[in-house]
Amino acid sequence: MDNLNIIEIKNEYKRIDFDWLRLHLKTSMWLVIFSLVIEFIMGYILYIMGEIHITIFLYILKYLIAPFILNSLFIIIGYNVTNSPRLNQNFKMHIISLLFAGICFVLFSVHGIFSFVGMIFIIPILFTIVYGNYWLTTITTFFSLFLYVISEFFITWDPDKLNILSSNIELANFSISVIIMLVFYAITLVVIRFERSKNAVSIQKELDRYELRHRLRKDELTGINNKTALRDAFKKMEEDESSESYYLGMIDLDDFKMLNDTLGHHNGDIILAKFGEILKRNKNNANPFRFGGDEFCILFKNQNLEAIIQKCEKIQREFEEIDIIDGTSLKLTASFGIAQYTNNISATQLLKNADAALYKAKSEKNTIYIYDDEKISSYQKK
Repeated sequence: MDNLNIIEIKNEYKRIDFDWLRLHLKTSMWLVIFSLVIEFIMGYILYIMGEIHITIFLYILKYLIAPFILNSLFIIIGYNVTNSPRLNQNFKMHIISLLFAGICFVLFSVHGIFSFVGMIFIIPILFTIVYGNYWLTTITTFFSLFLYVISEFFITWDPDKLNILSSNIELANFSISVIIMLVFYAITLVVIRFERSKNAVSIQKELDRYELRHRLRKDELTGINNKTALRDAFKKMEEDESSESYYLGMIDLDDFKMLNDTLGHHNGDIILAKFGEILKRNKNNANPFRFGGDEFCILFKNQNLEAIIQKCEKIQREFEEIDIIDGTSLKLTASFGIAQYTNNISATQLLKNADAALYKAKSEKNTIYIYDDEKISSYQKK
């Protein structure tokens, strides 16, 4: 059960990662739109100031249309990758992160005249922190650095851009930018480490809470659900608006007080524990509960009455086959009372109906009685 709970928690983390993945892609898209708007505004200002030395058509083509088309292709690829059912989530995270770095590469290459724009490469690194994946952050960082180097040394989109080797100042600016990105990378690794530690603690605390809830719902002696769990099951049953059917079987171990007095309470507990094992072996689509003392319940779901009776008879037979301690002549038998749940009664009334049938069964011992439409009838064992 702990493993199932861990899987459930990890699936929830995976869902959060996927939500972040979608936000990651949307941020890339908005960055492209934002840069287009800013470029349009700056182009208009530069035109008014007479600082544009090429034709308007060429300016629009080179600084607005071309980068927007390239980045739009990245967005389209990212959208298809994100929504592809054939790709696993880890692969999607890597592709979206690298595409984001590609968008930054286009923006920086177009506006490389402004050296501070190089810091845009920090954004794709920053977005990998939430995933908590060292390898993803490392790949994104060094891919961004690679694109930054390519843009600075080999791409001159703007003719006014100074060559990085043309002056010591340009080379110093480049070196400082690289150092800043590497420092930022180191910081992200530290943040990821603490985030993963926090998540591990959260998972452990959730497991501890689950284990506590699990213990509170279990009967220590028999290992089956207790009365608290039965109340929860009744609540779910009453809230169930589907067409599923429910039957409640109440069980009493015949003459158990005599068994306790004859064999002692320790041996009586052993018998109760063995009966709990029988219920667990035969539960299938049913939930067994210890109601208290030597009384037990089984809540059957989507099973017809005939199958339920057959299961009750099997439980009776297995209980009779238990070897009684000290070779006493006492026999182990169990009585059953069965009632059906309908939408016009409450769980409390269902319990009363099953208890009424059990009361009749106990008067004869080792029998099965059925409560049906305010009538109690016995089921004769074959």
